[in-house]
Amino acid sequence: MSTDSTASANEQSEFPLRLGEVISVLVALGLVIANLVRFLVVPHEWSWLAVVGSGVAVVLGLVLADFGSGVVHWAGDTWGDERTPLLGPRFIRPFRSHHAHPLDMLNRNFFTLNGSTAMTSLPVLVVPFFLPLESDVWWAVAVFLWSAGLCGMWTNQFHQWAHMKNPPRVVSWLQRCRVILSPAHHRRHHKSPYAANYCITTGWCNPLLEQIRFWPALEWVVSRLTGLRPRGEAPAQRN
Repeated sequence: MSTDSTASANEQSEFPLRLGEVISVLVALGLVIANLVRFLVVPHEWSWLAVVGSGVAVVLGLVLADFGSGVVHWAGDTWGDERTPLLGPRFIRPFRSHHAHPLDMLNRNFFTLNGSTAMTSLPVLVVPFFLPLESDVWWAVAVFLWSAGLCGMWTNQFHQWAHMKNPPRVVSWLQRCRVILSPAHHRRHHKSPYAANYCITTGWCNPLLEQIRFWPALEWVVSRLTGLRPRGEAPAQRN
């Protein structure tokens, strides 16, 4: 076991294990396997086009998972606070606490760490069961959604590994190849005001989103529609 996983070993995570998190991870894993079995047993005419299409669908699924992680992360970091009804204690608080104590997540139980992302991946993993895999188009859509759900459910795991000094060798290799979130890439997010590089599954979407200033633009739209101010900023003074 890596020494990082026992960082602050005498301290307990403030986010205790919950039964719903265990169930979410186990159900999501079951859906991933069931979908994969269905892909293999349902008759399908394989060709080079189908193979390439499946590969493209997997990559696009990774992109969707990464972008989705950015939206959720941005929302948790930007709007409301720990007192926000329903979302504050369980959704917003972990994001804000992580900025102050980034290594706390190294102490989290496997199910506590991955339960919330597994839960949000469940709808994406269920949809492929309703798609007719005999069609090449629907096959590609099913693989796309399966890939997005599979990668999305491990977002927090990738995030945790990005904070480890000595992750498992295969994880370190994947990070260097930029298949999953790397420590160097994620480090930029942990600079105040924590308003960059929100995507934490692979980090692939971050360069483009930062280049086009996607998040500030989205914050402007939300502020115009709701009157809310991002990160508790005071409203601009009128002359």
